[in-house]
Amino acid sequence: MPAGQSMNSTPMFSDRILPCLKAPGGNDDAALEMVENGLHCPGTGEEFAFIEGVPSLYAPAKGEGEEVTSRVKSFYEENPFPSYEGLEEFSELVNKGGQNPFSQHLLKAIGFNKRILECGCGTGQLSHFLQLNNNHVLGIDMSLGSLKLAVEHKLRNSLGRSGFAQMNIFDLAVKDNAFDVVIAHGVLHHTFDARRAFSHIVRKVKPGGIVMVGLYNCYGRIPTWLRSKVIGLFGPNIDYVVRNRIDDERKADIWIKDQYYNPHETWHSIGEVLEWFADNGVEYLNASPPILGTSGEEAASLFDQTDPGDAYRRVVTQLSWLGTIAREGALFDVIGRKKA
Repeated sequence: MPAGQSMNSTPMFSDRILPCLKAPGGNDDAALEMVENGLHCPGTGEEFAFIEGVPSLYAPAKGEGEEVTSRVKSFYEENPFPSYEGLEEFSELVNKGGQNPFSQHLLKAIGFNKRILECGCGTGQLSHFLQLNNNHVLGIDMSLGSLKLAVEHKLRNSLGRSGFAQMNIFDLAVKDNAFDVVIAHGVLHHTFDARRAFSHIVRKVKPGGIVMVGLYNCYGRIPTWLRSKVIGLFGPNIDYVVRNRIDDERKADIWIKDQYYNPHETWHSIGEVLEWFADNGVEYLNASPPILGTSGEEAASLFDQTDPGDAYRRVVTQLSWLGTIAREGALFDVIGRKKA
């Protein structure tokens, strides 16, 4: 059996993703090659074995951030998010993705034949969906529990264009300027320093490529915080998603734990993300939901160039989210293009 292939001949990484990998802590010359049940760095002689079937390029956190990283990692090992059995057919996942406005609009904006990095991929559903249109996707996460489900689904359905690896977002085993699109949807606010984490992921997108970051909003997250104080008294049905979107007890339990009992989270504003963009050479394109009173409300694509508005409009927009996305966790996305 060729190195790096499963029993059903599905490669762990496609020939467009494998060249993007490098040894953790190494420079871009520390390329990797597949060997049986692992990865090998010819330049250093290092071997990186698969752990429970998952390619692992994880460098443990040390010093600053070690405690937060350890607590969050342990939490998601016990509670893989989003809850997912890894057993459904790919056609079912595609159908679900096609019915989800966010994933549908994202795939349309990305287009065809792109190389995509999803940071904090969890159990991998979005990564699998985005490999449609002949895209090649690398999903990375620090939770082996989540990645095991992602790899299981990949192999069961012979999905050769999606690949997964365990990594630390502060020591990404990925070459710089390697991807057309980099996505971090709902992950940076669980790191010890979201701003610093953003600076790490931006380095992995090509000049002219797209970076998309999804974060908890500092206005819209307030209702979730208030519910967290009484959910133990009133029960999980005070949560809108549990009442209206989830009919499975296990999935409801995972959602409640992620939203109300996560060991670490931070809240952020549109203006704050615009500062991150400016500091890292990223040009603002759009926001989802769009900024009120700007061209973003009429944009045909998530990746269209739109107006970020002034500080007043951004505050009004975020206050309006108290009546919309706040009921589903208050996750908002800001999209930009890396400058040449």
